[in-house]
Amino acid sequence: MPTMAEVARRAGVSVSTVSHVVNGTRFVSPEKARLINEAIAAMGYQPNELARSLKVASTR
Repeated sequence: MPTMAEVARRAGVSVSTVSHVVNGTRFVSPEKARLINEAIAAMGYQPNELARSLKVASTR
């Protein structure tokens, strides 16, 4: 399964730009978004919800 970093490398953008497109958190130019979406489709990238939950979880 490809990672966000691999998608970023293929699209020629940063990992944070890929993250913004996947999560819809910030504006990304239409051209960059197109490149990222093409890379996602070509590579079969799917966000890993388990990894995300581990990353954002906090301990108290």
